[in-house]
Amino acid sequence: MCAMLYGHSSQEKNMLELKLKVAVDYEKCHPERCDNGIYAAVPECPAKLWKQEEPYDLPYPIPGFCQECGTCVDSCPLKAIRML
Repeated sequence: MCAMLYGHSSQEKNMLELKLKVAVDYEKCHPERCDNGIYAAVPECPAKLWKQEEPYDLPYPIPGFCQECGTCVDSCPLKAIRML
């Protein structure tokens, strides 16, 4: 990791060090079972760290400032999200 960070600004280093704090089990994830194909965690996340390109697409978490509140875990009816 140290070699990757050499020559980067402190802001770039912070971005490179961001880690995901949640994970999706894509075997359990079925957006077609969510209202209008919108993954339940997307609108519920207070930090808006979930991305879904189009309805019915698989969602993914954006590395960032996750508050580790667990709202996404609680909002998924299929139990496809877990905290890391």
